[in-house]
Amino acid sequence: MISYSKIVEGEETMQVKVDPEEIKRVKQEIEALEKEKKEIQAKLDELQKELNIWIQKRDEKNREVQQLRQKARELREKRDNVNKQIQELKKNREEINAKLDLLYQEVVEYRTKRDEYNQLRRLKMPKEKIEERIEKLEWELQTNPNITSEREKQIVDQIQVLATELEIIQQSDRFHQKLQETRKKIESLKKARRAISLEIQKLANQSQQFHEEMIKTFQRADEVKKEADEYHKKVLELREKIRDIRRQLRDVEKRIMEYDEKHKELIAYKLVARMRAKRDATFEKAVEALEKFKRGEKLTLDEILLLQRYNLV
Repeated sequence: MISYSKIVEGEETMQVKVDPEEIKRVKQEIEALEKEKKEIQAKLDELQKELNIWIQKRDEKNREVQQLRQKARELREKRDNVNKQIQELKKNREEINAKLDLLYQEVVEYRTKRDEYNQLRRLKMPKEKIEERIEKLEWELQTNPNITSEREKQIVDQIQVLATELEIIQQSDRFHQKLQETRKKIESLKKARRAISLEIQKLANQSQQFHEEMIKTFQRADEVKKEADEYHKKVLELREKIRDIRRQLRDVEKRIMEYDEKHKELIAYKLVARMRAKRDATFEKAVEALEKFKRGEKLTLDEILLLQRYNLV
């Protein structure tokens, strides 16, 4: 910038000439740059709005991704909890199977024992008949005072045979009873096992549903994440464009400042030339006051009046 005071100091040896067309050209250049600045600023504002839209879209997608992944994790937890229940039920079923194996062995043992005793039977008489027959023979033995020794021996032998037969039947019945009780236990355990198997199947279906829904949810989260990533790429592209446009804006603003400074200097030359033509003795003081005014310094009342006198403010 050229100082007004320096111009005045050298006015005796320096001719100050200001081309009005140069001032006009500089003014037009400033106006053109101001117009360009507005256009750049408008474009920058438009891109910033577009950037905000894409940022909002990206953030919404990222929130959706978080929600989907949280839902998928919850589904996985539900699936795992159901699988734990299934494992417990399978363990219970295995315990039942182990008990059934032992009971099946008992069935074989009791049936074998029962059949073995049945094969030992010699009489085709039911238990009640044998007991009745023994009772009659014992009664005869106890109440007949005239019984012969031969008949007594015969009765004793018959009672012995019948008692042996009765013992065989009782043992057979005892093993048969155990066999029946064991079969009832088996049926009860088999019923419990069937209930467990049905529950396992029900839970397995539920686990499969949770698993499939979890997979779909994770897949959907991945799809949405890809969308979010695409939006983020758009955000980065727009930010790069905005940085370029801001650089352009700074360049234009710099050029405006340069032309504005040049314009001020030309105006100053013009004013100096005008004042020099008047050959006013107080003009130098007015120029100095103008310099102070431009520097932002406080002016005295006289200095203000001088500036007003020469139309410098």
